[in-house]
Amino acid sequence: MRRTTALTGAFVLVGVSALAGCGGSEPGASSTPSTAITEITMLQPEPSQGLDPNIAAADASRIPMAMMYETLTERDADGKLVGALAEKWESSPDNTTYTFTLKSNAAFSDGTPVTAEDVKFSFDRMKTGEVMKGLLSTLTGVEAVDQKTVRFALSAPSRIFPETASRPGSAAILSKKAVEAKPGYFTLPTATSGPWQLTSYVPKGSAIFDVNPHYPTPPKISKIRYTFSEDPSGHAAAIESGSGDIANIGYTDAERLKSGGTVQVLQSDALAPLFWGWDRTKPPFSDKKVRQAVAFAVDREGRQAACWSGTGGVTYGNILRPWDPNYTEISTYQTSSRADAISKAGALLDAAGWVQGAGGTRTAKGVAGVDDGTPFKVSVPYESNWPAAGCHVQVLQQNLKDVGIQVTPEKYDPAAYWGDVAKGKFAMYHGGAGASGAADLYQNWFHTGGSLTSLTTHLADQSLDAKIDQALGAGTPADATAIFKELEQWQADEVPMLVVGYQWPQVAVSKRVQNFTAPLDDDSYSLVRASVG
Repeated sequence: MRRTTALTGAFVLVGVSALAGCGGSEPGASSTPSTAITEITMLQPEPSQGLDPNIAAADASRIPMAMMYETLTERDADGKLVGALAEKWESSPDNTTYTFTLKSNAAFSDGTPVTAEDVKFSFDRMKTGEVMKGLLSTLTGVEAVDQKTVRFALSAPSRIFPETASRPGSAAILSKKAVEAKPGYFTLPTATSGPWQLTSYVPKGSAIFDVNPHYPTPPKISKIRYTFSEDPSGHAAAIESGSGDIANIGYTDAERLKSGGTVQVLQSDALAPLFWGWDRTKPPFSDKKVRQAVAFAVDREGRQAACWSGTGGVTYGNILRPWDPNYTEISTYQTSSRADAISKAGALLDAAGWVQGAGGTRTAKGVAGVDDGTPFKVSVPYESNWPAAGCHVQVLQQNLKDVGIQVTPEKYDPAAYWGDVAKGKFAMYHGGAGASGAADLYQNWFHTGGSLTSLTTHLADQSLDAKIDQALGAGTPADATAIFKELEQWQADEVPMLVVGYQWPQVAVSKRVQNFTAPLDDDSYSLVRASVG
């Protein structure tokens, strides 16, 4: 799956964005752009899902949408939630009503002001769309109190509603007048609320984004040539030659360019877990002891070195990253040596009834629903257009051979891959995705009906849902952290999916681009702050 709510594979550009938002200013800030034209070229996948935030969830679409459409709130460089189009907000004591006040100078690219009616129109539309309806399931009403004040009513307490309103590209504030006036509006959206406006789009070719002169604090980069490309090796060559300015590149090229020193190479500590998913409805993975055995057997640092050139991070139990306020370190599956890991995995497999047989392969003995003597063999598919995933499955093959499990790597058609995952076709499979933090992760990966639950954990547990809802509606951050700690401990023990580490995409940036920072998510914060030297 691609980052956040999107399905990912070999190519993800999180490097043109951040959990911090689009550089909103204090009310009254000047909206006069610089007269100098500064231009950069980005190499990016074409937004194949289109530019309608109700439909498009893949990063290829979310990144340009975050450039075009602004949200009510956003994250700053330190991950703190701040106002974007909203100047301020407040909640009722029980967190069931939120009132937002819009910035006085918030305007669309055609100069018309962003009003509470536009916000109401946008959220009413989001609530019926595929991308946001799950996150807005408790939203029961949106009221335009006056031109600059909008009130949201929720059916259940939610401490994180302002965070939901920050979702880059998806929680987009649209111009009601522009959308309703133009059939096929999302083919080439006009009157948009973000820092740039789309002025040209050539399918299979490129797009051009020009600065929105009415954005509260217009970006320093006034034009972005957005060339459609999915060739990381070609991207590295383009950045080196000066024909490109920002692009995702492969891990090998990243190491080479870092040592050369002529190109900036950035990565961020993103919450982009790499995981093994499995079918827990039948043996062998219906037994928690088997899942825990695999958790001990996988070589997390080995896969990082072999497949991701040492980039990214590893984890031995927790999923959240240390920068998340709800993080708790869990080291359940960390051992003193490889031999110790294999020993622990072997003991768990023995206890589960998978005993060492002749030739080294484990076979069933007393496993419910499995004939005695059945060998422990599993085919593990991966997206064929994701080279690191293929490498990762090969590492898994060797790791599990050490404990008597036979793995057969299977290249799989990426067009059908995630649909077949959702159908429960595979006993075990490779995956990677992203989230903005604890609330996003547990609501969308672990909750019944979450946007990624059918692709990650496959959970449908009402008691777990209640625990997650309790965390999302908790009265204080401390209350939420305590609950998320319980959830993290639960998943480390239960292993509904096995998270082994994180993928941190490598972003090459030409020397002429200054003040561009590695981001954590798909917002355009980094671009807004960047300049051309």
